Amino acid sequence: MTVPLPPVPRHAAARTAGPVLLAAAGPPAGGTVLLLTDALGGVVKVPGDVVTYMALTGLVLACAGLFPLLWTAGRRRPHRAAAACGATAGLAVALAGLVPAVPVFATALLAAGVLAGPLLAVPRACAARSSGGPARGQAAALAGLAAAAWLTVLRSADPGSALLIAGGCAAALAAAAALLAREAPGESGRSVGRVRDMIGVREVKASLPVYLLVGWVAGSSLMGGLHLLTFRWDLIGEEPVRHLAWALLPAVALAVLGRRAAGTAQTVPWLLLAGAAAPILMASAPGPGTLAAGFAVALPAAGLAVAALDTTVLRPLPEPRRLAAAGLTGIAAAGGGLAGFGCAAALRAVLAEGSALTLTALPPIVGALLALRVRGPGSAQPPPFLDVRDLAVPRGPARLRRIGLRMAAGEIVALSGPGAGTLAAALAGRTPCKGGIVLGGADLTALDAYQRMALGLCHHAGPEPRAPGESPVAVGLAAHARAMGHADPGAAAHSVLDVFPSLRKLAGEPAGALTAAPKGLLSLAEALLTRPRLLLVDGIAGGPCATAVHAVLRRLAATGTAVVIAGPATPEILALVHRAYAVEPGRIAEIPVPAAGEPRPPAVARSTGGSVT
Repeated sequence: MTVPLPPVPRHAAARTAGPVLLAAAGPPAGGTVLLLTDALGGVVKVPGDVVTYMALTGLVLACAGLFPLLWTAGRRRPHRAAAACGATAGLAVALAGLVPAVPVFATALLAAGVLAGPLLAVPRACAARSSGGPARGQAAALAGLAAAAWLTVLRSADPGSALLIAGGCAAALAAAAALLAREAPGESGRSVGRVRDMIGVREVKASLPVYLLVGWVAGSSLMGGLHLLTFRWDLIGEEPVRHLAWALLPAVALAVLGRRAAGTAQTVPWLLLAGAAAPILMASAPGPGTLAAGFAVALPAAGLAVAALDTTVLRPLPEPRRLAAAGLTGIAAAGGGLAGFGCAAALRAVLAEGSALTLTALPPIVGALLALRVRGPGSAQPPPFLDVRDLAVPRGPARLRRIGLRMAAGEIVALSGPGAGTLAAALAGRTPCKGGIVLGGADLTALDAYQRMALGLCHHAGPEPRAPGESPVAVGLAAHARAMGHADPGAAAHSVLDVFPSLRKLAGEPAGALTAAPKGLLSLAEALLTRPRLLLVDGIAGGPCATAVHAVLRRLAATGTAVVIAGPATPEILALVHRAYAVEPGRIAEIPVPAAGEPRPPAVARSTGGSVT
């Protein structure tokens, strides 16, 4: 059957911008509501605490709003659904600012909360597809919160217009995200993991308390710090939020500069400890400026901790299960934020302001120990047979950047798209590239193409064989066998000719006189003489000789050779391979592989999957 490839944007920047814009869509509207509760209460003619209650109820409804999305994710496109919901939620917030009557205001805020639910999960699930994506998403969310803080400061005298502007910006960001980003291949039309199934996954289960405590850090520090600015330093009106707004500028910068800390779970305990230090810094601050520095510590620490957890827990999961895991962990983080806010408020009722805020630092300190349990699914797996990291080809017709790919021994992987041939040539050493290529523990980056082939590490079989055009086929094969160190080159050449009867009939013909199909067989015969650990087949797996080529590739894979096929992702190729990817500049996206009619060769070791940057 034919598996159509989904449309993708022309530029990799557009694909990266989509999840980032979606991550930034929620904080402007939600943050403006939370920061303007007292002022909005005066406009709506209700106490400010009632507006706070509405906003927090909206957050609870957002968690509940995730479940309809997860229920329909297999039949709908989650990214487009999230963008539509985010845009509608922004318009609802704008309506609350435009019509400040209590029924309209309350209904709009609660409806915005329900509609904003997908923003807790979908941007993180999309960002987890790529290395560095979670950190970019958290930096964008912090930037959105900074925009909300500055909007609150600038429009504090007219809170209705602040909501109108914030809601409009949120709707515009969500609409732009819908235009720029696309679902990953296979995201729509396939079954999606359920939330209850994710609870039983060891890595997800171990991470839930940590996500909760990260949310606790953000909730308790943000609201506790603002409360302390108001009641200890007698700052009223927009002044507490002004200190927050100034602190969020270095917070965003810290999130961007510290994005490397989001690449591993080992940094999560330290980030939690940094977040726990913020309330202590705030409680002991000698002035409001020093207290505001606590915001610049707590919020980027929480954001980078979420990014590190997403990289460790979400990214290794299969695409159909990633959204459910993102939803479950998003609910845990939101619940942690509510718990931190509520605990800080409860402690203030019995303790002094500073003491109450200091006590909120204890759970994250204890939680740093729980974070040690989060290692990710890859921690118990053996290292991949082929490990390609941050590969970049700066020159050529298809320039690649920060490409990652992992393969197991005996696995067959198909590469299609404009960068497939370039990636195969880079792995073979035929194209200058940067990055890391490790094959069976051997670093290939210091070896040229001939050395990789001579050592039996990899062989590039393309449309043009290595045999000189004037040499007969058998003579050219014997010369190649001699170069590869065979004791009896002539016998080795005849043995591989026996594998291809149609090529054996042309053993006396000059290699240059062969047509395209026999030339492809000759290239594959040369690869058999090399006996490579990695075979790169470029453009010769289809055509009239496809049956013979596929039979040989299956036999090689059964012996432990990793096989990469570069070329169009035809149904016959997809039926042969274990995994398939579309390679484009800056991106390698998985293509769904249908169930094959005949058994595929089992991989010697379990695959660790590909990655995209």
